[in-house]
Amino acid sequence: MCFSASVSFAVSGLLLPAGLYALRLAYGQNSSYLPLASIPIAFGVQQACEGLVWLGVEANSSAEVNLGAFGFLGFAYWFWLFWAPGSVAFSEANAIVRQVSWSLGVLGFMYGALLYLPLVFQPDWLSVQVVHHSIEYNTRLIFDPWLSQEVERLIYALIILIPFALASNRALKGFGAAIALSAIASHWLLHQVFVSVWCFFAAILSLLIVFICQSSSKVNWQQGTD
Repeated sequence: MCFSASVSFAVSGLLLPAGLYALRLAYGQNSSYLPLASIPIAFGVQQACEGLVWLGVEANSSAEVNLGAFGFLGFAYWFWLFWAPGSVAFSEANAIVRQVSWSLGVLGFMYGALLYLPLVFQPDWLSVQVVHHSIEYNTRLIFDPWLSQEVERLIYALIILIPFALASNRALKGFGAAIALSAIASHWLLHQVFVSVWCFFAAILSLLIVFICQSSSKVNWQQGTD
């Protein structure tokens, strides 16, 4: 599998207008879906950051690489950990699921801060290289002395995926399942460049949010009732 600056920027160029369209749909049909509708836009910005990393690698520019890498990891290590569960909570009608999702969003905010902020204050904890035609973000994390990389990734995945698994909206359940499958495939097939590859596939899958927003006004469909 081969990635490049052009691939990252192409995906970004696809996601940004798709996200704007999703926001328009959510605003007109169901405003509780606005945070969900913004997900493709956030992925579009994240992919643009990785495109900048590629340009920096090609130009041998450490400043460009660092700017893109810290932007990319700001999403990967922090933003998604609170935005994904918070988006489900904002759109959820079931009080228990909403509370669980908000709680995981708060947990994700704290966990993500502990993942990302030490890198900001200790930039030498991050190195970037190209492996198997993909970007490897080699990071030192404060949890490393106590938790294995697999456990760190499992905690991350559970914070993001549990709200989607519990969601009343069957389409959101399906979206969460697709994200989970992409995570498993990325971990087993491209373990070393997992962060970059999973975020890339999740970005592509975020296009499904447009169809979820299109259906958000249909009576009972999003609640999973028959």
